[in-house]
Amino acid sequence: MKITVKPFLTLRKVMGNLTKIELEIDDLTLRELLEGLCEEFGDHLKNQVFDPKTKKISNMLKVLVNGRHYTTLPHKLETHLCNNDEVALFPPVAGG
Repeated sequence: MKITVKPFLTLRKVMGNLTKIELEIDDLTLRELLEGLCEEFGDHLKNQVFDPKTKKISNMLKVLVNGRHYTTLPHKLETHLCNNDEVALFPPVAGG
C-alpha cells in the first residue's frame, strides 16, 4: 500500500526539501512511520519530532493523518496507516 508524507516549513528542509514523500509500506503504525523517518533523516528530524527527555512526540509538533490531529484518532500513535493515507507534519510556528 502507498502513503504520502508531507513535511512543512523547517521540517521540509530537514527532509531534503521534499514537498512530499510517497512510501510503499506493508502494515505500519503512525509511531513506526515517525521512527522510520527519524532513522532515515537523522537526529535533526528526531529532535524535532520526539522530546529528547520523555521520548514522546514533541508537544510543539502537529501530526495530522488525513487532516485529523493524531490525538483525535482512537489509537493515537498506534493507529495503523491505510492505503492512500496522508500524513502531514507541521513544526512549531511563531508569529504575531
